[in-house]
Amino acid sequence: MMDRTAKRKRICTLLGALLFAWMFLLNCLTPYLADDFTFAYAFDTGLRLQSLPQLLQSLAFHYQEWTGRVIVKFFAQGFTMLPKVVFNLCNAAAYLGLGLVVYRLARGRRTGRYDILAFVLIQAALWEVSPAFGQTNLWLCGACNYLWATLGCLACLLPWRYYLQKPFAAGGKMAAGMAVAGLFAGWLSENTSAGLLVCLVLCLCITLRRQHKAPLWMWANLAGSLLGFALLVLAPGNYNRADDFPDATPFLTKYAVRFLNCTNMLWDNALPLLFGFAVLFTLLWYQKKELPATSLAWPLVLLAGGLGANYAMLLSPFYYERSTHGVFTLLAAACAACLVQLKSPLQRKLLALFASCLALLCGYHALQAGYDIASYWRMDTTRTAEIEAAVAQADSEWPAITSYGIEPYTKWCAAYGLPDIRENDEDAIALSRAKWYHAATLSAGESRTYPFPGQTNATYEAGLPKEDTP
Repeated sequence: MMDRTAKRKRICTLLGALLFAWMFLLNCLTPYLADDFTFAYAFDTGLRLQSLPQLLQSLAFHYQEWTGRVIVKFFAQGFTMLPKVVFNLCNAAAYLGLGLVVYRLARGRRTGRYDILAFVLIQAALWEVSPAFGQTNLWLCGACNYLWATLGCLACLLPWRYYLQKPFAAGGKMAAGMAVAGLFAGWLSENTSAGLLVCLVLCLCITLRRQHKAPLWMWANLAGSLLGFALLVLAPGNYNRADDFPDATPFLTKYAVRFLNCTNMLWDNALPLLFGFAVLFTLLWYQKKELPATSLAWPLVLLAGGLGANYAMLLSPFYYERSTHGVFTLLAAACAACLVQLKSPLQRKLLALFASCLALLCGYHALQAGYDIASYWRMDTTRTAEIEAAVAQADSEWPAITSYGIEPYTKWCAAYGLPDIRENDEDAIALSRAKWYHAATLSAGESRTYPFPGQTNATYEAGLPKEDTP
């Protein structure tokens, strides 16, 4: 038995190491994009960020004028002051860490068993389901806003999972620590933190129903999360930004449209997870007599958290695909929480067969993603050298530079769906990018791409330019 456990542990360690290496490589091939150039400068002065006090002043201005999401912005701006390789390492670790947290939310306390099947299916879900993988996991600004926020929220949920599995004693130090953890987790992301709050309230209700009381650390964590969430959504900058997007749509029509948008986001992207949960939970239901009391409740808590995070977007006029990161991760965790409890050998064999087929699909998409990301990186590297040479050879100190845009193909490339160099050279992103290269303006006179067998995009269809290759 020990040999088998040790073998499973080695396999899981190897899979984790390979995943970290793969994500580190993809991060290294992802350049600064879009808002990364804006975040490299202080919001209050427009000067290049170089110190912690300067960063804190920038965030205080951002809180007052733009948004309350200053915790993730601290990392997004802070990493621009460091060599890119620092972010590459930290972000690859964060991605691996998220998968491990989801796994631990599913399995609960360490039991000495290493469920390779669950680990593989969790990673497959994180890789396949997200409609904006590159934007939320590779793009510096996007990863800090979404990957890191989801990691923080789900990590805050781990003690609750452990307690529901088996109550434990805790003192004042843990209550204080959980209050602080809740404060930061609630302050991370409007919809993912809302999903966290749904999970916390449901866990508290389960605990009160089971024990007629709850430990102090639970109340402290919930109170801290509520305070953090209030600081996030009540930031003056949120209301200043709302004034820039007036909406005269009648109340009922407006929220009916938003509700349909939220539902369509699930239908278009999360149907495999929802269908998978329905199947797995049904199988779990038939063996409920053999399981602990909370075995059915916990997957439902995670499902409710995912749905809560999704429909929290009712309060936002826009629902970008990258905002689904926390939603789909919670739904994946709900599926995993069912899967790890299935004991039937036949069920496990069928799931292993499914995992093998899914692994082949992930491998094929990994090849596509690697080619797309590497091709974009090569073209961007060439373009950057051309821009820097044009600036160096210009007669004026701050010249106006005309370059070209690059259009990628797949959702795994971080540049997919993000603003690149465009004809408009006066928006905030364009001006920040120009400042980065010491140019007065930076605009695109054309759009270019690279051949991609079996794929196409608007630039390739237009034939601009057919002679360019990666």
